[in-house]
Amino acid sequence: MKKLLYLLLVIPFAMMVASCSDDKDLPNVDITMSFDNAVVKDGIVYVEQDAVFSITGLTTKSVDSNQQSAIANVRYFWNGIPAPGLTWSNFPMEINMAEMPEPASGNNILGINATLLETDKSMSYCSLSIPIKSVKLEDMPDGQEPGEATLTFSTSRTSK
Repeated sequence: MKKLLYLLLVIPFAMMVASCSDDKDLPNVDITMSFDNAVVKDGIVYVEQDAVFSITGLTTKSVDSNQQSAIANVRYFWNGIPAPGLTWSNFPMEINMAEMPEPASGNNILGINATLLETDKSMSYCSLSIPIKSVKLEDMPDGQEPGEATLTFSTSRTSK
């Protein structure tokens, strides 16, 4: 009887250790960031030095299936420093460029750490670094006017 009792006590712990899914089955999604008052060229986001630049959206789309996907627990960083008042939100965010500390070169990095989710996949984490170049209005690439722009990142993997 004692042996049966001990066996019954061990079964719940054994079930907690067992896993039903493959931990290597990670989300395969495209992450799209939408901006306002910006110009995107060659993967660099150009913003006017004294303007208010906005992130208007952060969305995901499954690459190899019709499964639903999402991005959550987003944490923003400006040049490696956690962005005050802008953390843990993956929706509209405004950055007043005149108030942000920036190097004399105008080269900045907007960092994003987040959790990626996709139906029937393991949870994953991602870290993105977006180059932000602060320039005068007349120095925008190709003379473009700042407006709505998007930048897409892919988590696609190639199999070996």
